[in-house]
Amino acid sequence: MKTELMSTVFLSEKRKMALLMLLEGPATVDEIKDSLTGTTSAIMAQIKILIEEGLIEQKEDKYGLTFVGRIILKKVKPLIEALNILEENKEFWGTRDLSGIPDLLLDRIGDLGKVMVYEPDLNHLFEPPKELLTSLKETKNACTFYSYFCPSCPNNYSELANKEVKFDLILTQSVYERLRDEYAEQYNAMMRSANSNLFVCDDNIIKLGALSITDNLMLIAFFNKKGIFDHKKVISFEDSARKWGKDLFEQYKEMSEKVK
Repeated sequence: MKTELMSTVFLSEKRKMALLMLLEGPATVDEIKDSLTGTTSAIMAQIKILIEEGLIEQKEDKYGLTFVGRIILKKVKPLIEALNILEENKEFWGTRDLSGIPDLLLDRIGDLGKVMVYEPDLNHLFEPPKELLTSLKETKNACTFYSYFCPSCPNNYSELANKEVKFDLILTQSVYERLRDEYAEQYNAMMRSANSNLFVCDDNIIKLGALSITDNLMLIAFFNKKGIFDHKKVISFEDSARKWGKDLFEQYKEMSEKVK
C-alpha cells in the first residue's frame, strides 16, 4: 500500500500538481485543467487514478482530497517543495555550506519557493544585486546581516536611517568596527535614528555570508563548502521566503548584542 500511494503521488507530475492544488480546496475539472497542461481526457485519467487510490473524491461537480489524501499531502508537500528548490539549482545547492541554517529551517527550505541565483560578473563583484538596491529604496522595513564588508552598506543604511526607515542590521565584530571607525558619518546617522538598530555578533558564530529581508524580497548568500565567499546569492520574492528569512534573522539576533 505504501509503495502504491507513493507511486501515485510521485510518478506523475500531473497527479502531483493536482493534489497540491486540491490541498488549497475543492475544484472542478475545468479549474484543475486550467492550472495544469493537458487535455480534459488526460486530466480525467489522472483524476480517476487518484479516486481509485482513495486520495480524492467527487462531491457534485467538484473534486477534493479525502481525509487520507489530506493527511498524506500535508506531509508530502514540504518534501515536494524542497525537491523543487534543490533540483532546479542542483549544482548551486550542492556546493553551498548550509551549516549556518538551523535544522528546523532546513526542514522548511521549500518555503523559499521560486528563486533566482544571482552570480555577478567581475565588474560588479562587490555590488549588491540591483533587485536588492531597488527594494531598499522602496521598503519601509529591512532586516540585514553581513559577515563581510559590503562597500555600499554604509551609504545604503545611513540613507535608510535618514529616511527613518525601520531596520535591524547585524554585523560581525570586525565588520562593525570597520563601519564605526572608517565611516563615522554614516555610522552616526544610523545611531541617531530612532528606527534603526545595530547588533554585533562574534566573527565565527554565524556561518553565513549575508541575509536581507525587505518588504518584497529575501536575499541570502552562503559560503561554499571550501569556506570561500564567491558572491553567489539567492533571491526570492515569495512571501513564504520572506517569512523564512525573518525567522532565520530572529535566531541570529538572539546570538548578537545590540549596540547602545
